[in-house]
Amino acid sequence: MRRFVKSFHIGRFLSPFLLAAAVCACSGDDETVVTGITLSVQEMSFGSEGGTQAFIVKSQEKPSVASSDDWIGIQTGEQSKTLKETKVILTVSANTGEDRSAIVTATAGKENRTVNITQKGVSVPTRTAMDIAKDMYPGWNLGNTLEAGPCSWLPKKLDWETGWQPTKTTQAIIDCVKESGFHAIRIPCAWETHSDSNGDIDAAWMARVREIVDYCMNAGLYVVLNDHWDNGWIEVDGFSDLSEANVSAKEKRLSDIWTQVATEFRNHSDYLLFAGFNEPHCADQPTTDVLIRYEQAFINAVRASGGNNTTRFLVVQGSSTDINRSIEYYDVTRLSDTAEKALMIEVHYYDPGQFCGTWDSTGGSAFYYWGAVNHTGRHDANWGEESHMAGQFAKLKDKYTSKGYPVIIGEYAGQQRTLPAGENQAKHNASVKLFYKCVNEYAVNNGLVPFAWDTNSPEDLKKEPGAGTIIDRAGCKVVGIYAMEGIKEGVAAANWPY
Repeated sequence: MRRFVKSFHIGRFLSPFLLAAAVCACSGDDETVVTGITLSVQEMSFGSEGGTQAFIVKSQEKPSVASSDDWIGIQTGEQSKTLKETKVILTVSANTGEDRSAIVTATAGKENRTVNITQKGVSVPTRTAMDIAKDMYPGWNLGNTLEAGPCSWLPKKLDWETGWQPTKTTQAIIDCVKESGFHAIRIPCAWETHSDSNGDIDAAWMARVREIVDYCMNAGLYVVLNDHWDNGWIEVDGFSDLSEANVSAKEKRLSDIWTQVATEFRNHSDYLLFAGFNEPHCADQPTTDVLIRYEQAFINAVRASGGNNTTRFLVVQGSSTDINRSIEYYDVTRLSDTAEKALMIEVHYYDPGQFCGTWDSTGGSAFYYWGAVNHTGRHDANWGEESHMAGQFAKLKDKYTSKGYPVIIGEYAGQQRTLPAGENQAKHNASVKLFYKCVNEYAVNNGLVPFAWDTNSPEDLKKEPGAGTIIDRAGCKVVGIYAMEGIKEGVAAANWPY
């Protein structure tokens, strides 16, 4: 026993010099030799409130660390010389949506390792398309903006956001839309014309679209993001040639576009909706059958992209977005969807064309006056007034909304004009106000969500051809006064039926 004690305390009998030498020999500055790359964890989980956590990467050279999603922030510390360890701090933002997941990858040399990151979401009652539709009206279009692109009647420009109208979109403009009384914005958008020869959407264009979508999210507005006319690559060309080769190729390309778009936005909340088309040119049953194929490809692509897209609300278009053709040919129940009660249908409303646009479809003069109370005996509408509108919207209720499929009127407009001398400007102004009032009142009463078309051409309001402009974006103010008054009165008078 005594011999053991003496051995244990042998250090007492070493000289200070020898003891110091012994200590130095045991703790030299030689660097640790590390091969490959190892992580201190393979999984990390966060609560819905977010927060920070850290892990250690051990590798011979300092690693690079990246996340598959932008809701995770990454801070990489200095690598220790002796142990070859690098501390990585993850900062996760609060999650107000559903549960989500991502992958963080650490790479050193030719090797990499991953950490699976999960975060709880906020438990909220499941909403249906009908639930959100009643919160979306009235709606407004960011018209002639992100859908602009090269065409025969305009020269090519580098910045197509201002190719068809003059104003860059800002947060202030979107805030003005919200303050004016709108609850949702439809964003017509081009994608094919912003893609390279491999079909990849331009990264800068995608980032700009996301920036504008986020302006709307910041304002608390619902957003409907679509693939618009887009040089007619599918909504025209996809129906003019019904050969299997053409239809299959268009299906594949549509799926590819929506896979890219949906992946970019998969963590956005259900305030963002996707719409597969704008106005597909299908006027009969055979072309509508092809439309169903395209729309199924759109739905499948979005759902497969994961995240919140597995349950995101989607908008599908009726035949030519025409009410009568949709009622006759378009059966939404032919579509299958893994999400329940998540589809809306879209039509457009421009009846009568002589009042709603600058064109005249009958070869006669334009209609300046709409509604019997506003007739003057000249330039009066002779069709498409209150009873026609009420009947058209009732058809949509009977076929779709009464069966649980809300309908958005993705576009409608009345043409505000400055009339020639001798005409009754006051009666025309009253006509515009009445038209917008009736659209909103009749639509909402039938479970429809109306989106006013807006071209941002306020100067045209001072001319006879007129314009469908409500908000002057450069001045951030309402200039289509009679239209805006009509919208507010129509919404106030309406009652959502569901």
